[in-house]
Amino acid sequence: ADHFEHHDLNVGLFALGWFQTLFLYLPSMPSATVCHMWDIWLVERSFKIFFRVGTAILFLSQPTLLNHDLEGMMTYLNTFPDATLLRRDILIPCALQIKITNRMLVEIEMNVTSFQQEKAKLPKPR
Repeated sequence: ADHFEHHDLNVGLFALGWFQTLFLYLPSMPSATVCHMWDIWLVERSFKIFFRVGTAILFLSQPTLLNHDLEGMMTYLNTFPDATLLRRDILIPCALQIKITNRMLVEIEMNVTSFQQEKAKLPKPR
């Protein structure tokens, strides 16, 4: 988080595509990983798995990200040149170790709603 803040990296710049497409946005994401994620989503009936996977990707990418500037981080997080960490046998077990609660999801929703309301108040560019 400190490294992102130091480089003024807005998580929404890369994570929006991940979540809007439920990770189909990532061409380097193996289909076996996506299918397993979606299976968990269908069984749990909760979007928690997608937040777990997003967090796991950042956790597993940490050593690489710490060695990049803003442009390098954005390139990495949108292309994953070494997609090893996206393999089902690596990413899914890591994701399932991450605790995401309903309270956390509500807080995220409130933050997004607040951000959208603040953004709506800004004057529109002409």
